[in-house]
Amino acid sequence: MPRVTHLRTIALTALVSLAALAFARSAAASYPCSTYVVPSLVELQPSDDAATRVVIHGAFLQLTSDTTMSYGDPRCGVMSFACVAGQEAMCRMQWKELRDAVATPQFCAGFGSWNVLSVATVYDEGAPLGSPDPWDLGMGIAQGVYVDNKCPPARQLVCPPSAGDGGAMTDAAPPADAAPDDAAPAMDVAPPRDGSSDQDAAPVRDASADHTVGTDAGTDAAPHLVASGWCAIATPTPLSVRVCAIVLAALFLLRRRRDGGR
Repeated sequence: MPRVTHLRTIALTALVSLAALAFARSAAASYPCSTYVVPSLVELQPSDDAATRVVIHGAFLQLTSDTTMSYGDPRCGVMSFACVAGQEAMCRMQWKELRDAVATPQFCAGFGSWNVLSVATVYDEGAPLGSPDPWDLGMGIAQGVYVDNKCPPARQLVCPPSAGDGGAMTDAAPPADAAPDDAAPAMDVAPPRDGSSDQDAAPVRDASADHTVGTDAGTDAAPHLVASGWCAIATPTPLSVRVCAIVLAALFLLRRRRDGGR
């Protein structure tokens, strides 16, 4: 009987752990990216496969404090960037992901380094574009839902591209270098949920992170147990975790039935 009790305890502990894992993986995560955008148009220039520049139209919000993770009010506009020499493949990957985000306006797409204030220019729609700013690969493209409560109003803005492309970009040479900030910042706790459909639940955050694409190493960051602070996404529970939980639950119930028959 002590052995049965021990097995029962192990099975129950495993089930609780897997349930907690499944819940946490579907929670929200936080990234204080330099800039977020709800894109309406992303133009890769001169072509998809040979792009060295990008023009992004949409609603932008930028980090205003690297200590409180605060963002400015969203505004419609245009940003232009040029890829740093030698990083073309990663630039194109991230730009194409930004372009794909046009079809998912329920998210704000974040780019640039974490906890670093952007010095890139947001031009008014239709205004001539100056020299493109250097593109910062940062930690890849992030999907945000909350973002200091600035993503919901950004998603409500209507920012159609102008008839032209906002003016031709000057043909400046790609920047010579850039120093993406790969250091992951400390995260804070998300504001409490107030019932708004635009805000995610805010469990306590651990040291894990969102799924992002296009890091400096050229690999995707794996999703972990995450909680919301300033931007949020949802990640699905892997099938392997759910199957393992079901199997352990079945074994636990079978053991209890056998014990009851004795």
